[in-house]
Amino acid sequence: METSRKVCAVTVAYNNPEELARLLSSLSNQNDSLNGLVIIDNSDERYSRENKKVFNITASQYVFSRYHKTKKNNGSAGGFRSGMEIAHENGFHWVWLLDQDGCVSSRCLTELLRHAEEGDILCPNILDIERPQFSLPKAYAVNFLGALYPAAWCWTRCQIRTFGTHGALISKKSLDIVGYYDDSLFFVGAEDWDYGYRATEAGLVIALVLEAKAQHRVHIPSRKFVKLLPQALPRITNTHTGMPCVNTKYIGAFSQSYFESKHVKFWQFGIALVYSLFWALHEKITSDSEMFLKKTLRLWLQCLACNLKQEWPYTSIEQLCREILL
Repeated sequence: METSRKVCAVTVAYNNPEELARLLSSLSNQNDSLNGLVIIDNSDERYSRENKKVFNITASQYVFSRYHKTKKNNGSAGGFRSGMEIAHENGFHWVWLLDQDGCVSSRCLTELLRHAEEGDILCPNILDIERPQFSLPKAYAVNFLGALYPAAWCWTRCQIRTFGTHGALISKKSLDIVGYYDDSLFFVGAEDWDYGYRATEAGLVIALVLEAKAQHRVHIPSRKFVKLLPQALPRITNTHTGMPCVNTKYIGAFSQSYFESKHVKFWQFGIALVYSLFWALHEKITSDSEMFLKKTLRLWLQCLACNLKQEWPYTSIEQLCREILL
């Protein structure tokens, strides 16, 4: 395979041409291995026109470039799935996933590729784009109760259980074995965690490379004892406006609950349900919460039943979503 097909950057654009321009500008200082660019545009029409202009400014820098405007908003899961598939089918060794609202440091790709023999998926150290003194927790581990928590034991390079999308460099081997993000069961959120689980279950290695640096918004866990707690299951809130399921904030709660039910043991999910129900009731009683408690509980119990039976009968997360809401 020729060198020109080594790395293809893939991003999903959504209603913010300024962020897209910032991201693409940060790619101009990477090494010569970056020879492909794919933009999947989920934006509304008035933004997509500007996104196409941003793409046209930088497209000539790449041996291979592709801009694709979707017919509807397919979420990050659907957008990245399409981009991964395009890059894979066009013979790239690596696919570099990048969030539109982030950027990368000048030697990020160089440092990732320097450790290409150490993992099938390579991930950079993520710094807060607004507060560079803060970084994403160095790695994620799984506690006794099945919950992911930030681990502080990684100093230079280490294997991790799962990853966030921004800056992840995914090998052709991973795409051959695991495939792409699952856009039938995820929309926005948890599709990258799911991919990490599928990759490690297939025997692939995810490596964190701290010398490689990228910038993104970072969530700093505020709970000191987070690694000792069960997983907090997501809730359904009062944001439904009659639109299709995937166009509401509901879908994130459904995807996350579905993910949790597939990747933990029955007793772990049961503990997570009791823990989450306690806090949901507390919130409902003590505050003006917009949470739909009955629908939330129905979702959790449905996922618990799926976990117990080890059967997930839904062909899409939207199907599960509609069944709970209607």
